[in-house]
Amino acid sequence: MFKIKNLLKLIGKNLVISLIAIAIAIIFIFLISKQIEKITDRIILNHKLELELKTKTQQLLIVEKDAKIIGGNYPLIIKAFIPSDNISEYIDALDKLSVDTGIKQSYRFDSPKDSTRLDSFDFSSITYKNDLNGNVVSLLSYLKSFENLPYFTKIENLNITSQDKNGW
Repeated sequence: MFKIKNLLKLIGKNLVISLIAIAIAIIFIFLISKQIEKITDRIILNHKLELELKTKTQQLLIVEKDAKIIGGNYPLIIKAFIPSDNISEYIDALDKLSVDTGIKQSYRFDSPKDSTRLDSFDFSSITYKNDLNGNVVSLLSYLKSFENLPYFTKIENLNITSQDKNGW
């Protein structure tokens, strides 16, 4: 027989089944979304690692190419960096240059200063002043020979004065 009580039981039973089905669907969707998120994170990480690997490989190829260029010149490059605790070899080279070009010189070296650069190797710089006395020809010869010295040097300032009334 069809009564309201039976109708309410039937509706309640279907409602409970529907709620259970919805709860299971929500839990299932939540779990799948977490799995999708994990897989997406792994894919993003793999892409980042792949890009980093490509970058490192390119850098390694550049270093390898540069190493081939350097080749047997590595000792010359190391020798070009004068140790700041022993600059006598550089001073000897300046003195020889002065004698060879016929220029009189007087130099004064400052204390070594640590480099402000953050490179993989440690180096310092030493500034010095070198006063040269000579004619134009000997000065040009000195500067050309100075440029060919096997050291890393830098001329920051050059002042030329003349005692001659016509200039140098």
